Amino acid sequence: MKTSIINRRGFLGLSAAGVAAAALSACTVNSPAPPGSGTSGTGGITIMGNEGEITKDVIAAWQQKNPEAPITFVKYDETRLNAMLAAGSPPDLVRGAGAQITPYLATRKIAKPLDDYIAKSSLFKSSDLESVNDVWKWDGTTQGAGQTYGLTKDWSLDMMFWYNTSVFEEVGAKAPDSANPPTYDDLLEIAKTMTKSEAGKVTRYGLFATSPDVAVLQGMLATAGVSLFSEDFKKVDFSTPEAQKAIRWLGDVATAKAGYTLVDPNPDGWDWPPFSAQRQAMAAGGYWVTGIVGADATAPGFARMAPAPLLGTQRVSPTTSATGHWIPEKAKNADGSFAFLEWFTAGQPAVDRAATGSGLPVIKSLRSNLPAKEAFQKAALEVQKEEDKYAKVLSFSPYATVTALTAAVSDLFPKLVEGSLTAGQFADQANAKCNALLDEGVSRIGG
Repeated sequence: MKTSIINRRGFLGLSAAGVAAAALSACTVNSPAPPGSGTSGTGGITIMGNEGEITKDVIAAWQQKNPEAPITFVKYDETRLNAMLAAGSPPDLVRGAGAQITPYLATRKIAKPLDDYIAKSSLFKSSDLESVNDVWKWDGTTQGAGQTYGLTKDWSLDMMFWYNTSVFEEVGAKAPDSANPPTYDDLLEIAKTMTKSEAGKVTRYGLFATSPDVAVLQGMLATAGVSLFSEDFKKVDFSTPEAQKAIRWLGDVATAKAGYTLVDPNPDGWDWPPFSAQRQAMAAGGYWVTGIVGADATAPGFARMAPAPLLGTQRVSPTTSATGHWIPEKAKNADGSFAFLEWFTAGQPAVDRAATGSGLPVIKSLRSNLPAKEAFQKAALEVQKEEDKYAKVLSFSPYATVTALTAAVSDLFPKLVEGSLTAGQFADQANAKCNALLDEGVSRIGG
């Protein structure tokens, strides 16, 4: 995702409730023999996920080798998930953004620790996992330490972006330098020169889509050496100078109409369609976009990856998602779920995903499978190599979800843009709404 940069891994709906309940679609599945977790993997497995990731082909491959472990696939829906959890009958495996949800899941004992499973796996060891998987760890106070509550599917450093080299050349702008990242202010000024309008309608936006997403605000503030959260994660503070700078920047983007925002939403829902059609000069997203570029007819000629911008002076490039899967504590078939999960994470599906460049593999040895034949692929790997030096795990609160906090502040944003709220007033109201949610979380689980 991911200022809120809307991306594939995010584009989290900006309402706390989420979308309408999705229907179950039962796909009886078989799979390559459960790779050595020490579990039989037998029995039905209910997976709540994304059909673009756990595809029909993936399910068919699982079913071919594991007819004894049929899969019922449920399209991810937060409202439905919450209802299933409340009823004590959750899915056996659930998709989630580990960077954002791990403290929440672990503190409430919703997710099952996976360390014992990982220790028994014959497909990989804990030392085979990239450090990004540490976002799935929580020790009660620190994200990145303690037990492991999920496995990343594949990942990117989500604050990075892609740009159209032709448009940069057209306006005489210098291409982003992987050794010297641009500031957010730099990007906005460049984006203004790239944005075009005809008859009062924008025909090309210069910047990627933005919104006041809490996860990405946290990423922006990290480059200024501060956090949106208090040290104990019980409060947020939008009134710090750094947070105010980020909020004003978001408002300036909307006022300038330099990119899609909450007051001028992208009808496509995410950055790739307008970027591919060259109606948008920049698109949010990290290495995972490589796979989409490679499948496009024209994008390989103009699309290049750039480092994460800076709000402050400290170079930090976090993942705000680390999308993967977790097993609910009350899952009926946890053993079978992990058998599928380790195969999906470290088996043939992971090999296939790496070969397309659809994300950085969480298994270290699979990075050598990333594509490097085309110029854009080679360039992306070079930028990624430099960016890896600045990768960092950011922490989020166990007391309220990022989705809920983002929804709480999003309603305020139009008032900021129209001028009925100053940045300071926005901060006061955002603090009140978010801290009420956090207070509720503290009262429910203690702390």
